[in-house]
Amino acid sequence: MRLKCFALFIAVFTGLGVAYSIHSQTTPTPLRPFIVTSVMAGSTDNFLKSLPFTRAVRADGSWVETWTRPVNGRTYYERDIYDYETGVKTIVEDATQSVVRSSIPQSEHKHRLAPAVSCQGSSAGKILGVDVNYFEDTYQITKNPQGDATAVIKNWVAPNMGCFVLQKETIWTRNSDGVELTDTKVVPIAVSFQNVDALFQVPIAYTERTKQETIDLVNQLTK
Repeated sequence: MRLKCFALFIAVFTGLGVAYSIHSQTTPTPLRPFIVTSVMAGSTDNFLKSLPFTRAVRADGSWVETWTRPVNGRTYYERDIYDYETGVKTIVEDATQSVVRSSIPQSEHKHRLAPAVSCQGSSAGKILGVDVNYFEDTYQITKNPQGDATAVIKNWVAPNMGCFVLQKETIWTRNSDGVELTDTKVVPIAVSFQNVDALFQVPIAYTERTKQETIDLVNQLTK
């Protein structure tokens, strides 16, 4: 539900909670619930310079992203809940006290986190005391308004957190002249292993609305 000015900034980081391929057939350790607080930062002037958010993962691989939004001097929250046990995505938007529900397509179930013995990439030390592997992906961006570009994605994934993408950097470089179009990062600032069930709860007093109805209400508040 995040405002339209965030759209491309956020899109660079789709699939933040993807579980990467598990290479070992050894029985993995069960997934421990955890919360990661991160900052998303970008170098492009068209976007916010930084945006804090949290990602919480339940033992069954379901997850929640929580974003903050300032509205008229107050801070409100939006929670995007991906519950793979029920197959339902629920958006809880505090500023308008709205709830938006939709089915999770079967194709998106690949984003469900799962216990892992090993992850893609090679060992790259620790981040916030958590062991990580590092690897890069490269792909082509076509039909981009600023010109076709090459995207390089740098990933730091945590084997002890189901190959969770703990840190990430995405760089888009225009093919025609080598100009860097964007350099955006997700940097974790805190990791904790704890019960996260409370973040999956939906306030019963909130009103169920469509996505567009909620966007319209948010836009009215931010005028």
